Amino acid sequence: MKKAKYIISLSLILTLVSCGKEFLELENPNQQTTGTFWQSEEDALKAINSTYQTLTMDGLYMRLYPWIQDVRSDECYNTSPWWIEWVVIYVAQPDNPCYYTSYGSVFEGVWRTNQVLDNVPGIDMDEALRERIIAEAKFLRALYYYHGTILYKDIPLILKTPQTAEDFYPKQATSEEIWAQVYKDLIDAMDVLPTKQEYPASDMGRATKGAAAGFLAKSYMFNHEWALAEPILRGIIEQEYGNYSLVDNYRDNFTTANENNSESLFEIQFNKSLGGTTLGWVGEPGSDWSKTSGKARTYAPLGFGWGDITPTDWIFEEYQQDSTIDGEPDPRLRANFLYDYPGSTVYGKSWASAGLIQQSGNVHHIHLRKYLNDDTDPDEVEWRSEINERILRYADILLLYAECLNELGRTDEAYQYIQEVRSRANLPDLATKKPDMTQEEMRLQISHERAVELCFEAQRYVDLLRWGWLDATQGENPMLDMLITHDQELAGLYDTPGREYLAIPQSELDVNPNMTQNPHW
Repeated sequence: MKKAKYIISLSLILTLVSCGKEFLELENPNQQTTGTFWQSEEDALKAINSTYQTLTMDGLYMRLYPWIQDVRSDECYNTSPWWIEWVVIYVAQPDNPCYYTSYGSVFEGVWRTNQVLDNVPGIDMDEALRERIIAEAKFLRALYYYHGTILYKDIPLILKTPQTAEDFYPKQATSEEIWAQVYKDLIDAMDVLPTKQEYPASDMGRATKGAAAGFLAKSYMFNHEWALAEPILRGIIEQEYGNYSLVDNYRDNFTTANENNSESLFEIQFNKSLGGTTLGWVGEPGSDWSKTSGKARTYAPLGFGWGDITPTDWIFEEYQQDSTIDGEPDPRLRANFLYDYPGSTVYGKSWASAGLIQQSGNVHHIHLRKYLNDDTDPDEVEWRSEINERILRYADILLLYAECLNELGRTDEAYQYIQEVRSRANLPDLATKKPDMTQEEMRLQISHERAVELCFEAQRYVDLLRWGWLDATQGENPMLDMLITHDQELAGLYDTPGREYLAIPQSELDVNPNMTQNPHW
C-alpha cells in the first residue's frame, strides 16, 4: 500500500459532493458528482483510499500535528522566531494558519469518512470487501476525532454527509460525546477488520484489527477507563488481534528501513516517488503535491532543516538515569539526538564542521536526530522525507499495559512489561534496581520510561494531558510546577486554566453561530 494503494488524487474525492439544486440549477456533465461516482467496487476503493490521504496533509502528519504536540510538552522548546511569535501572540490571535490547518484537516478526514459510510452500503459489490471498507472508514473517523478532541476538546460531532443548509452549521459536542463515538467506531471496526498478517503486501498500511484495538485502548486510557483498557491491551499482547513484537533495532522505527515492521500497529505511509515535488504547506495540496513528510525539515537543525524546535536539556538528561548492562549510554540517546560524542556525524560531517553548536545566536549542545535521513537517504537532506510516521508502536502498548496494571493496583505485575522495552535498550532489570515500588513511585517511573522510549513522537503531550499534569484549574499543581522546571516556556502556555487545549479557530466561530470558544481563550 505504501507504493500505490494509499495515495489517491484529491480531485477524485473533492468532486464527490454535488451542490444541492437550491444552490445551483445547472449541472456540468463532465463533473463527477454523488450521482455519477458511487457506482462500483472500484469507486468504493478509491474513496476509502482518499480517506487515508488526509492523514498525510500538513495539518496532521505531514508536519503540524506532531509539531504542536511536541512543543507543547516539556521535550522541546522553541528556536524559531516564527514559532516563538505563535506562542506569544496566539492568545490574542487564535487564528494562526498553522493551527487552524490542523482543525481543517481533522474535519476533512471526518467528511471523507462520512462520504464512504453514507454511500458504500448502496454499491453492488463484493460483500466482504464492502464490510471491510466500512470498517476502515469507521476506524479512520475515530482516528480523526481522537486527534481532534485531544487538540481542541469540544468540537462538532458530525456523523453524516451534510444534506441541508442547517447541516453546515453543526452544534458543538462535549468531549465526552466525542469519546463515546470514538469508542463505538473503534469497537465496530475491530470486530470486522483483518489482522495485519491477513492483508496482502500490496495493502500494507490499511487499518487493521490490531490498530483499532490499540487506539481503543489508548482512548480508554486517556479517560482513565482502566478496567476497559486492560483486556484490550492484554489481548494485543497475547496476539488476539494480530502478531506484534518489538524489533531488535530501535532506530528501525524511524527510518525508511523496515517500515510496517512487527512493532508497528499503525503508521502513516509516505513515498517521494509518488506525486510531484511541492510540499503542501498550510493548505490544500495541489496536483503537484509530493506525498512526503515535511516533519524532518521542521525538526532538523539549521543547515539541514529549519531548526524550529530543539530538545530540552531535561529530556536529554532523562537518558542519564540508566546505563546499559555493559556500562554504555542508552542506545536510544544516539538514535534520538544529535550531540557531540566521539565519532558523531550528520550527513557525513563531524559535529564541529556541521556548525551545529551555534544556532540562531544561541549555543545549543543537542539537536533532534530522530527523523533525519542521514543514514538512509543522505542526498535528500530532509526536504522530501519518505520516512513513514509510526503513530502506534507495540512499545507504547507494553508501557500502557504496565500503567494500566499499576492503576488497577497490580503494581508488581507491571515490571515485566516495562522490562520488555528496557531490555531492547540493554538496560538492567528494573525489578532488581527498584524493587517493590509503591503505586505512586511506579507512576513516576512509567512517566520516565514513556519519555525516553517515545520522545518526539507526539505522545508526551497526550500523556501530560491525560495525567492532569497541565491542569491549572486547581490553583497550585505540583506536577505543572515540575514541568515548568523542565521547560520555562510552559509557564506562559499553561498559566491559565483551559489552555491545555488549543483555541477553536476564529474562522470557525465567525461562520458557525453554534460554536463557542474554549474557556479562557
